[in-house]
Amino acid sequence: MLPKVFGILAAASIAAAVPASITTDSGSDSTSTSVTHTSTATSDIAAAAATAKTESPTSNVKGAAFDRILQIYLETTAYENATADPNCQALIKQGILLTEEFGVGAPHGDNFGLNSDSFILVNKNVSTIVDLLEDKGISWGDYNEGLPYTGFDGFAYDNPVEGDYVRKHNLLARFNSVMDDPDRAAKIKNFTLFYEDLDNKRIPQWGFVTPNLYNNGHDTNITVSCNWTRSFVEPLLANPYFNDNTVIYITWQANGQNPIARNHVAGILLGSAIPKELVGTTDDAYHNHYSELSSVEANWNLHTLGRWDVGANVWKFVAAKTGDVIRSWNERIAGDLFENYYWNQSYGGVFSSAVEGLHVYVAPNTRLVRHGRTVLPSIVKLWARYCGKLPDYYRDIIELPDALHPPRASRSPSA
Repeated sequence: MLPKVFGILAAASIAAAVPASITTDSGSDSTSTSVTHTSTATSDIAAAAATAKTESPTSNVKGAAFDRILQIYLETTAYENATADPNCQALIKQGILLTEEFGVGAPHGDNFGLNSDSFILVNKNVSTIVDLLEDKGISWGDYNEGLPYTGFDGFAYDNPVEGDYVRKHNLLARFNSVMDDPDRAAKIKNFTLFYEDLDNKRIPQWGFVTPNLYNNGHDTNITVSCNWTRSFVEPLLANPYFNDNTVIYITWQANGQNPIARNHVAGILLGSAIPKELVGTTDDAYHNHYSELSSVEANWNLHTLGRWDVGANVWKFVAAKTGDVIRSWNERIAGDLFENYYWNQSYGGVFSSAVEGLHVYVAPNTRLVRHGRTVLPSIVKLWARYCGKLPDYYRDIIELPDALHPPRASRSPSA
């Protein structure tokens, strides 16, 4: 029996309801902090919007293969449907098609057992790409269509002007390490501010764009989402400020329409950073959503999170500049044939609704090193007391576990 298909990027919680409080841990003593719902009343939204802190930092840190990346995640769509749409085909012709990409989790190092659309808060001691970027002085920004104001942390918002917003698609908003920091929350912005930043030449070097539920295909279809994406992307490609050694990464959160396809999704890389000789070609290496993390880490020689980001294959055009080795699936390491892996459902984790789920955060493997890139020192320090017991949970491998092949759990206290 094949695993049930889930939207992998969807948020999840241990229980269906939002807890009255959560426990946070800075790596030492635990404290309890209240969880509050952001009001969505019109007057409250207006008042909060009037005082919301917004930041648009810039930087100019040279990368090995690109100097800016903008990512767009679209709603659940089968690989064959995404690549058959005329508008998405037009984009594919302008760049590189990732033909062997698999949707396996939100791009933050681990999926932590996500398997529902509930409200979750990822504890403060779990680091993200934000920590890695800030460590090297690389600017970042997160733009969300329909978000009522900068730093909004509500579950959803029915935006009558810009279309409906849901928190589950706003990946960084689920992390306390981001939203509890006023300067970081100030970079979780409304989509309209993307154009304001573009006009003022303050687009960050790492950017994330999330369309609303209509434009990303959730409430519509692939025709709508590919049309929106092409309409958004092509003017950027023609903008000399934006498209200056830039790569745009377009992908889908999950397959969803064909469970036998094992969560096979499309990925498109385009922009001026793509070598001219590679335009209109394919990258046929095994990739998953963690490949975006590993490629960004390789491009700017960042530290890593010590989780599944370490082993993920780097995009080939990046590896050609960094020297990273592209690896093929190893059945001996995986313990099974590639064809027997189905990434349609995550294995048990802290946010799994399954009774047998491992409802604790698993410590990162702080001893991992990939092509000279070590785990971020602050992560090593933060998790020192939990590490070194079972380092094989996170390994320097591309053979990512699935629900049928879960990793051996390294039990560490829930933070």
